[in-house]
Amino acid sequence: MKKAVTIQAIAAALNLSRNTVSKALNGQYVPDKTRELVLKKAKELNYKSFNSETLKSNKYHILLLSGKPFHNMEFFIPVVKSIETYCFRHDYDFYQYTYVPKNDSFSFMNKNIKAFKVDGIVAIESFKPDLIKNILSLNIPVCFLDFPGFKIETNHKYDLICSSDQKTVCDYIKSLIDKYDLNRFTFVGDYRHCLTFHERYMGMLRGLSRTDKDHSKEEDILDDDNKFDYGDVELLKNRIASFKYLPECFVCCNDFVARNVVRAIQGLGFKIPEDTMVIGFDDVNIAVCEHPTLTTFEVDKSFLGQEAIRLLISRIENKNCPTRTTTIDCKLVKRESTKN
Repeated sequence: MKKAVTIQAIAAALNLSRNTVSKALNGQYVPDKTRELVLKKAKELNYKSFNSETLKSNKYHILLLSGKPFHNMEFFIPVVKSIETYCFRHDYDFYQYTYVPKNDSFSFMNKNIKAFKVDGIVAIESFKPDLIKNILSLNIPVCFLDFPGFKIETNHKYDLICSSDQKTVCDYIKSLIDKYDLNRFTFVGDYRHCLTFHERYMGMLRGLSRTDKDHSKEEDILDDDNKFDYGDVELLKNRIASFKYLPECFVCCNDFVARNVVRAIQGLGFKIPEDTMVIGFDDVNIAVCEHPTLTTFEVDKSFLGQEAIRLLISRIENKNCPTRTTTIDCKLVKRESTKN
């Protein structure tokens, strides 16, 4: 009589743990490649409880919720595409919703969430405290892609994923100071807008403190981005022209702001990087579309989206796991806007 194939036998054949194989066969979260290997081997060995239904993922209904329209499309397109592709590959229903604040907007959104039986939410550009608290009050698993730069008091559990910027920025600022003996740095952007902007600002300050350089907020352009248009080159020109001395390096919250800072500096008749340097973030197309090309920090946007949906699925399948923060390292990309 032929001996029945066990989970342990599949695990041994693939050099995986029994627990990992069990999760893959029972529709729980494991990495895609691992699941495919396990299912293929189960079919090959004719595992007793394996059938065509095992090939199917649980049918989840996923909502991509944006707290406002995507203005930085170059950053978000690959993020959203990777989330959508992941859902398609796993046969999940995928919905997108842009939240527009009105008197009854959250109530309307909630009705749609119930109607579509949403199992989990990936929240992007959702930084308003009231919106975050409302989202969490739904008691639906949620993964936030970035978060406010200030503490949100809540007892609800959730996931947060964002790029890890502070140490990378700190190290680069320190290296510029050590190499060129720079003294005057200016951060440009509303560091209160989101956690990643806050971390970028803190990275600059840490780099300065590690080299004993003095700095005050008066040397930065930190206006509330609801009141100051960082896309207005003339406004930036006026602010930069008002400084007693031209900063030796501008550290900008993202590439969009950095490109406008470059245009403002050039409009004032200064050269980059000879007279001053400019650093951006995100490594989107605008970083290389004009000269000088921008030194920036690359964020793996597709991976960011994939990890967001993976975290969400794992929380759907284990709702009681603690609140988790996952950070993705960014990589320095040196170009023409800094001396290298």
